[in-house]
Amino acid sequence: MTTAAPSAPRRLPAETRPLPTQRRSRRVRRAKVTAGTALLILAAAYVVAPLYWLLISATKNSSQLFSSPTFLPPAHLSLGANLRSLFTFSSGDFKFWIINSAVYATVTATLATGVSTLCGYALAKYRFGLRRPVFGVVVGSLMVPATALVVPIFMLESYLHLNNTYQGVILPLALFPFGAYFMTIYSMDAVPDTLIDAARIDGAGELTIFWRVARPVLMPGMATMFLLSFIATWNNYFLPLVLLGDPGRFPLTVGLGAWASDLHQAGTGQPLYPEVIAGSLIAVLPLLILFPFLQKYVARGLTFGAIAGE
Repeated sequence: MTTAAPSAPRRLPAETRPLPTQRRSRRVRRAKVTAGTALLILAAAYVVAPLYWLLISATKNSSQLFSSPTFLPPAHLSLGANLRSLFTFSSGDFKFWIINSAVYATVTATLATGVSTLCGYALAKYRFGLRRPVFGVVVGSLMVPATALVVPIFMLESYLHLNNTYQGVILPLALFPFGAYFMTIYSMDAVPDTLIDAARIDGAGELTIFWRVARPVLMPGMATMFLLSFIATWNNYFLPLVLLGDPGRFPLTVGLGAWASDLHQAGTGQPLYPEVIAGSLIAVLPLLILFPFLQKYVARGLTFGAIAGE
C-alpha cells in the first residue's frame, strides 16, 4: 500500500500578502496602542495611589502610622476607633462641618447652575445692544484670579454685615463666570434657533419656551455645570477661611485645615493624625459618590459640540 506524498504548503497569491509597509504600519499602530495603554495605567495609578494611601492610613492609629509599612494595612485595624474619635473630638465639630459643606456646596451649585444657564441662554439666543460688552466681561472675568477678589469681597461683605454668615460664603460663589461662558457656548449648539422660532409661532412666551423647550435640551450642560460648581465649592478653602471666624460655620476644608495646622505646634495636646486622615477620607467620599450618577450627563455635555458638529 502506497501513501501519497505530502502536498507542498499553499502560498498566498502575491496580491493577498501583506506588504512591508502594511506590516510596519501595523507594528507602529500596535506600539502606539501599547504606549497609550501604559500611559493610561500610569495616570490611573497616579490618581488612585493617594486614595489608596488615604484608605489604608485611615485604619491606623498614631503609632501604626509611623511604624507599619506605608501601603499595607496594619495587623489590627483602628478605623472604628478613629471614626469615633473624629466625631466626638472638640464637642463633635466635625459633624457640623459636614453639614456646612453640604449646605454650601448644594445651595451654591444650584444657584450657580440657574444663574449660569439663564445668562448663557440669554447671551446665546437673544440679540440686544449690550450683548457683546456683557459677553466680553464674562470672558474677561475668567482671567482674574479668584485670590485677587478676596480682599474686595471681604470689604464689601463687612460693609453689608455678611461676614461670618452662610450667605456671605454662598453669594460670591453663586456667580460663576466659567459657568456663564460654558452655558453660552453650549446653548449656541444645543438649542436650534428654528426650534425657538417654531415655539414662538405656536404662541408660547419666552419663559415658557425656556422652561419647556430649551431647558430639557440643556439638561446635560446643566448637570455638568452643577457638578463643576459643587466640586469647586466643596473644595474651596481660601474664601471661607477669610470670611468665617466661627468654627461652627466652617466647612470641611477649613476645619480640617485648622486641625492639620496644629499637628506640629507644641502645647496643642494630642496629635490629630488619625482624625485628620479619617476626616479627609470622609471629605472625598461625596465627590466619588456624586460623579457616577452624573457621569452620563457630563459626558454628553462635554462632547455635544464635537458630536453634533453644528
